[in-house]
Amino acid sequence: MLSTVFVSEYLCSGGCPLAESEPSLLAEGTAMLEAVLSDLLQIPGIQVRTCVQPGLLTAPEFQQAEQEQRLYIQRVDQPETESEYFCQACQQADLVWVIAPEFDDLLLTRTRWAVETGACVLGPDPTTIQLTSDKWQLYQVLQKAGIPTIETALLSEAAELPTRFPCLVKHRWGAGGMGLLRFNQPEEWHNWFTGRQAGAADLIWQPWLEGKSLSAAALIQDARCELLPIGEQTLSWEPRFLYQGGRIPARLEPDARSAIQELISQTCDLLPGLAGYVGFDILLPDRTPLAPVLVEINPRLTTAYTGYRRLTPDNLAAWVTGFSAGASNLKWDLEQAVSFQPDGSFQRLA
Repeated sequence: MLSTVFVSEYLCSGGCPLAESEPSLLAEGTAMLEAVLSDLLQIPGIQVRTCVQPGLLTAPEFQQAEQEQRLYIQRVDQPETESEYFCQACQQADLVWVIAPEFDDLLLTRTRWAVETGACVLGPDPTTIQLTSDKWQLYQVLQKAGIPTIETALLSEAAELPTRFPCLVKHRWGAGGMGLLRFNQPEEWHNWFTGRQAGAADLIWQPWLEGKSLSAAALIQDARCELLPIGEQTLSWEPRFLYQGGRIPARLEPDARSAIQELISQTCDLLPGLAGYVGFDILLPDRTPLAPVLVEINPRLTTAYTGYRRLTPDNLAAWVTGFSAGASNLKWDLEQAVSFQPDGSFQRLA
């Protein structure tokens, strides 16, 4: 009997109002969904279901899989229709893979919906998603546990002047760098704050640290944590923050690599509710290149998946879903690096 896997990627599901106003988010979500579906369809003995807005998943491989009834695509253009289908599909699936951003409690809410149907859901439990999605709460937990992280302060309505410049302002429950601002001088801060029309209760500030922006993912199953190769993030700050993909593996000294691996291992030990594919954003400060700090945790699939799958002969989706049970560690071909873009395009580097 075939196992059914339901994959829900919110940004391109037909239920996301940002899809029209933020085409870059739609492209990024589509790239992740296409990569996951392509890998899942290589696994014998499973059927895959998903839900997208019209016009997506038109590549020949998906059309053929639909004809062979290995892939079922529900196309919707109304948020209400999508949420109804989401719950129905969760009830009918053997395994549910929820991919959604953390802002507006989207990942948390949709994971709860899936859990409430009785489905077997990949990823962290709702309590851990709630913690890791809240940058202020996570900072306090990490600081108390002695895990190196960036100094973080919660902005109040009064919004006292940050003690250090340059500094960053972030949404407390943000994802993907949306709304991320950098202030170089107190004057810039004052101009921004006096021009705000809403309160600052949902914002945090952090000092700007010069350093190398890195990311890594881990596959966590049954208290076993396998760290994937560490990658570099490509970020732009002019005229505003923009995530431009990355490079895997990162160019690092062995001692720095070991320090990052230890940092992530300690974090996983601290948060036993982490599960499935989990992303970690790391900063390697220029002043302390052997003392990495944890920036944030992404309790979901990240865009780096599209790069990772190009560096292994193994099927990443089979590992995330548990269909590769009994196999040894993932194999990696790191003789060449891979540069990947948010839209899923990539280039092999010498």
